[in-house]
Amino acid sequence: MMLISALSEIDDLLEGCRAVATSKPTAGEGFYEVKRQQFRFPDGIIQPREYIDKKHASVVAPVTSEGNFVFVIQPVSLSREGSLIEFPAGYWEIQEDGVEAGKRELAEETGYTTSKTLIHTGFHYQDPGSIRQTVDTYVAIDCQKTQSQKLDRGEYVKYIEVPLDIVDQMISHNYFKDANTFIALFKALRILDHRAV
Repeated sequence: MMLISALSEIDDLLEGCRAVATSKPTAGEGFYEVKRQQFRFPDGIIQPREYIDKKHASVVAPVTSEGNFVFVIQPVSLSREGSLIEFPAGYWEIQEDGVEAGKRELAEETGYTTSKTLIHTGFHYQDPGSIRQTVDTYVAIDCQKTQSQKLDRGEYVKYIEVPLDIVDQMISHNYFKDANTFIALFKALRILDHRAV
């Protein structure tokens, strides 16, 4: 774990986690399924719409007992930068609900856990024009490092602990470009503003 004390440390981690394209895009199959459906609009016109079919997801804003946030830095191949700062997140597995998925992803990606119940702060759509499923957001209070990361094959994830004053600087300098993380962070800051951490 790296406790962040300056934005330059985050810049170095972002650069070290960049994904770089090595081929041209081609038509493919696999991670998502694109579906096509007819919709009737208020004017009576029926139009086709394509959308991405995928699983529900959870995003967790982890907060340590010291009041620091825990973020992950990882390659994000379709981002312009090639790597992003995010909160731990992932898709629900079969028979999981949002809380179970959130706790699992937090532990797997960072090794942090909490004995307290995750606080559900709502849900949102990533892109309601093309993705039907929602993303649930949570805050995890009093997180502690209790185990090693348990990454899936092909995952490359670094995690950092960031004090609130550095988080404020990150917001001012536009370090958060992932909408899920930005929404979860905004909701977490509102929750933390009304309770002692």
